[in-house]
Amino acid sequence: MAHLRRVVNSDIEWMGVDLKAYHITVSFQTKRNFFGVPHLPLPTHPTLVSYMNNERSQDASGRTKKLLHYLDISVIKQTLACGGDADANFMAKLLETLGYDDHRRIIFICHPLPLTVCGTSLSVEMDISIIEDNEVLMLVCSEARMERTRMLYAEAAVITGAIAAFGANNKVRVASHLPPLSAMTIPAIVIMNGGKFFFYKIPVTAELSEAVARGTYPTNETHVLGYIPLLHTSSMSMANVHIRKPEFLAFLAAFKQFVRN
Repeated sequence: MAHLRRVVNSDIEWMGVDLKAYHITVSFQTKRNFFGVPHLPLPTHPTLVSYMNNERSQDASGRTKKLLHYLDISVIKQTLACGGDADANFMAKLLETLGYDDHRRIIFICHPLPLTVCGTSLSVEMDISIIEDNEVLMLVCSEARMERTRMLYAEAAVITGAIAAFGANNKVRVASHLPPLSAMTIPAIVIMNGGKFFFYKIPVTAELSEAVARGTYPTNETHVLGYIPLLHTSSMSMANVHIRKPEFLAFLAAFKQFVRN
């Protein structure tokens, strides 16, 4: 493995072979192991309660009406096979309603991040970044334009984004006269074609970041943990009522605990 030949791939072209080339593995856990508790509390925010119970945006009011309007646009765009940006806007509003922009955090759409791979400078763009004091704390990568069979590419893309975020964060810290981080776990969400969600906790170390930049094989393995929500349905599309199920919103609410500075 240490003598594998590496080629420079852009963020959207990273595949499983690229993850293996940098000693990265992914495994999925149970809900209890991933979130640390057997049961997740259901959301009680008035806007979310109304969001779960109103069938149409015309029947809602206030913030719920706006949230459902974003969902309506996302559904229409997906019908036209161009739902990527609309999905990101809807997801950003949903995360905002769940409090992901608490304190000094902001929810940024289409935030480009510099990344050096094998000595070549590239740019990685995630659909959504949660940012605090110019440091990226969480990522969302939407692959709504891609086929479901290409999950592996989306998974590799969001891990690439996490590596880029780690490097960018350390540049911000050094510029602010703070010590660079030796390691950081970046939570991330992948939204697949049709709205199926995958949750990840991606640990990134200085060793991994340097290995990707130089195109070398890191000594230590990077073990990414993931979780796939089980909602007893074959579809969780944006147009499907399941994306508004209390259990699904409970997953999103519980995932916020991993967003730390």
